[in-house]
Amino acid sequence: MIDLRFTIYDLRFQLLLLTAYCLLLTPVAHAEIMDRIVAVVNDGVITLSELNDATAGLDVIKGDDKAKRKRIIEAKSKVLDQLIEKKLVEQAANKAGISVSEKEIDNAIEDVKGQNNIGQEELLRALAKNGLTYKSYREQLKEQIRQVKFINKQFRSNIRIADEDVEAYYKHNQDRFSGPPMHRLRIISFTSTEQGKMKEIEKKANEVVAMYRKGEDFAKLALEYSQGPNAKDGGDLGYVKQGELDKTIEDAVTKLNIGEISDIIKTSTGLHIIRVIDKRKGEPKPIAEVEGEIRNIIFQRITDERYKLWLEEMMKKAYIEVRM
Repeated sequence: MIDLRFTIYDLRFQLLLLTAYCLLLTPVAHAEIMDRIVAVVNDGVITLSELNDATAGLDVIKGDDKAKRKRIIEAKSKVLDQLIEKKLVEQAANKAGISVSEKEIDNAIEDVKGQNNIGQEELLRALAKNGLTYKSYREQLKEQIRQVKFINKQFRSNIRIADEDVEAYYKHNQDRFSGPPMHRLRIISFTSTEQGKMKEIEKKANEVVAMYRKGEDFAKLALEYSQGPNAKDGGDLGYVKQGELDKTIEDAVTKLNIGEISDIIKTSTGLHIIRVIDKRKGEPKPIAEVEGEIRNIIFQRITDERYKLWLEEMMKKAYIEVRM
C-alpha cells in the first residue's frame, strides 16, 4: 500500500505529533447533501462529513452489535477530539501568519514519491483510489506543512540543552545505549553431516553429554571429542555478542544459566553441545557516540511538554461546542 503521508526533512525534526495531522487515507465518504455541524471551535466548524471521512475505516471494529456500536462511538469521540485539536492549531497558524510556498509542497510530494519508490502517474492513481484529486492533495499537504511549521516555531524555538542534562540522561539510561549482551561459551561440535553417519554421531554426542553429567570436565571432553576449530582450546569460543551465533544455538544459549549445558543442538553444520561460562550485559556506548541521540530525545520531550501546556491553555480559552 502506498503511504501518501510525508516526512518534512527541511524542518529537521521528527514529527512525533504527525498522527494528529496526517492525511486521512481511508476512501473518502460522500458527504450527505444536508451536512451538519458536529463541533464549533471559536469561529470555525467541524462538519459531520469531515468526521465521517476521518472515521471511514471504523467498520473493521469487531464485536457483537452492542459492543461494536459502543466502540465506534468511543472511537468517533476520540477522532473528534483530534479534529478539534487540529482546528485549534490551524487557527493559531493562521493568526501567526505562517505561509507555505509551492516549492515546499513540491518537496513534500517528492518526499512521498521517494519513500514509496513511485512516479507521478502511480501517485495520481493512488490519490484517485483514496478519493483525492491532485489539487486537493496539494491543499491538504499545504495545511499539514503549515501546521508543522507553526509547531516548530512555537514550541521548538529557543530550546537550549545543557551538557549537564545530556550527561544526567546518559547516566540514568545507560541500558538504553548499551551494545548487545555477550556470552562466554564453550562448544563441543560434531561436524559431519553425512546422512548415513548421523545416528552414529548422535550416539557419540549423547555419550559425551552423559560423561559430563557424571562429572567429566567439559573442556577436557571438548579437547578429546570436539571436531570444531576451538577443540584445542577446550571448545572455548571466548565472549560472543548476541546476534553473532547461529540462531538455533543462540536461542538455546538465552535459556541457559551460567554453568549449564544445552541439549544436543542440530544445525546445518552438525551437532553441538554448548556450555555457558559467563554472561555479560552489553557495554555502554561512549557518551560522545550517543550525544546527538540524547539531545534529540530531550529536545522532543521539552517540545511535547510545551505543546501539551499550550493546548491545555488553548482548550480553556477557546469556545468549543460539541453537537454530536
